[in-house]
Amino acid sequence: MKRIAFLFVSLLLISAAGISAEEVVDLTDSDAEVKEVTVTNDGFTFIPGEIRVNRGDTVRVTYENAGGFHYWVIDEFDAATRQIPAGRSETVEFVADQAGEFEFYCSVGNHRARGMWGNFIVEG
Repeated sequence: MKRIAFLFVSLLLISAAGISAEEVVDLTDSDAEVKEVTVTNDGFTFIPGEIRVNRGDTVRVTYENAGGFHYWVIDEFDAATRQIPAGRSETVEFVADQAGEFEFYCSVGNHRARGMWGNFIVEG
C-alpha cells in the first residue's frame, strides 16, 4: 500500500511540475554549432517544458504556435518572438552566455500564471 501511495504522489508531483520525460530536450551532448529546438504548445503548456544547453552555446528556438495567440520569451537572454496567432511560427537566436536555471514563458494576458512557462537550463 505504501508503494502505491508513493507512486501516486510521485505522479502527482510530476504532473504539477508540468514536465514529463518526453518534454525535455537535452542538447548538452550535441556537437552542432547552433543548438536548435522547436517549441510548440498544447493549450497553455509549452512542449518541451524543459530545454538544456551548455554555457556559450548559440541557441536557435523556433516557436510554432499550435493554438491561441502567444509568444515565447526568456528575459535573461533578451530573446523573444513576436506575438503570433495559431498556425504561425517565429525563430529567435541567442547565446546562452550565463549558467543557471531560467524560465521561458508567454506573457500574453494571464498565460504565464495559467502554466504557460518552462525551464531553460544552462550548464557550465
